[in-house]
Amino acid sequence: MASKEYYEDKSKLYYENFINHRCTKKVRGIILNDEGQILLLHSKKHNGYSIPGGTVESGENIKDTVIREVMEETGASIVPIKVVGKYYHTSKNFNYDGVTFDSERVEYFYFCKFKGFVNHNLGLKGEFDDGDIRIEFLDFEEAVTSRLLKRDKSMIERAINEFLLYKADEFNEPINIPLKKYKRFSKGKQKK
Repeated sequence: MASKEYYEDKSKLYYENFINHRCTKKVRGIILNDEGQILLLHSKKHNGYSIPGGTVESGENIKDTVIREVMEETGASIVPIKVVGKYYHTSKNFNYDGVTFDSERVEYFYFCKFKGFVNHNLGLKGEFDDGDIRIEFLDFEEAVTSRLLKRDKSMIERAINEFLLYKADEFNEPINIPLKKYKRFSKGKQKK
């Protein structure tokens, strides 16, 4: 479990970014295993799923961030393959620790290959987790019909679409996904 100092440093970084009106950069990993399942975090408390990821730290690039954040949150080793999308968000009158201001953030979504668990224990009681978070691999249909943010579902669809239909031959890391798992995508067209 992360130390109190770690959380204080993270809070200070967020606070400084918001107060200085800098755009906070985040990155999330859309991670597929060889069975074509997507790694997601499930919160029992919120009864919902999320894509693992976090904030880009000073001097860090988004590829290094996705590797670090996924390891911290899940204990998984991954190979980042390609950025498949970007989401920009602004909040007016955002309240952080009693201070109200406007904030901005950009989130990059990285398509990644799952290599294995280095420390599976981290995912069960990892960063920001009091025992509430579980790691789950979901089939594509389960993932996009689960309780997940709409933008996250959209990014998962974009990652699968890009991989299966358009640029699968450009990936250096082979991912052996059975195509029949993806009923939504047939002969190069998305469902209507």
